[in-house]
Amino acid sequence: MITIEVDKKTCAGDGKCVEVCPMHILKMNAERVPEFIPGGGEACINCGHCFAFCPKGSIKLSTMDIKDAMQLDYAKLPNAEQTELLLKSRRSIRNYKDEPVTKESIEKLLDIARYAPSGINRQPVSWISIMGKDKVHELGGLIVEWIEELLEAKNQMAISFHFDRLVGAWKNEEDLICRNAPCIVIAQGVKDDPMVPQSCTIAATYLELAAYGLGLGACWAGYVNMAINMSEKIRKFIGLSSHATAGAVMMIGHPKYRYSRIPMRNPARITWK
Repeated sequence: MITIEVDKKTCAGDGKCVEVCPMHILKMNAERVPEFIPGGGEACINCGHCFAFCPKGSIKLSTMDIKDAMQLDYAKLPNAEQTELLLKSRRSIRNYKDEPVTKESIEKLLDIARYAPSGINRQPVSWISIMGKDKVHELGGLIVEWIEELLEAKNQMAISFHFDRLVGAWKNEEDLICRNAPCIVIAQGVKDDPMVPQSCTIAATYLELAAYGLGLGACWAGYVNMAINMSEKIRKFIGLSSHATAGAVMMIGHPKYRYSRIPMRNPARITWK
């Protein structure tokens, strides 16, 4: 159970923390100080909205202390033009320098990605990181073997997706599956949790944008994602539990090239109601 402690001397007593609580489990007491409603501590999802909002830092949760929190400086945030440029200039990077990605860089990316939103703050995503070109290449080889088995069985998905081209490229020492990436990161969660697929997707999107911001390049590894969830042998190779599913897979490395302009996209299709 989560408990709340409020500094009565600094609390403004304006009730705004009650208003921002997404679970509506706070109320103002007779002293104009916020407190949990009956059962509120058990219903609290530990999102920290009340804690994050309070300008004076009057609220302390049993799970959060003001001394451990990062102070939000709005002056350091990108403006509208910078945000638009960041999002529009993002590219899927499939060409990497022959340079390893450090464990510290991946830890930094995952530290950022853990702030991605999830339904009722479930935070159901955990990660598997495959480090080094040799290990990634080994994974690619296993995926090629899996594809060959599908093609031999005349699997319609493998045929319609032209998986034979992937095998042919691999035999010509061209990796169209993992793109010779020095690192692959897998977002995973419990298979039966309905919030896992979208939570993994959102967290991986955070990861991709964070990689761009840190000077790294990333690309969604769809073939790898598919193989992990369909091949028991590959699941065992990466250490994915039988109770888990891979919700998103990302290749990460140092970009070999820099892009010069933003390409066109179709106009937004909007239905106004």
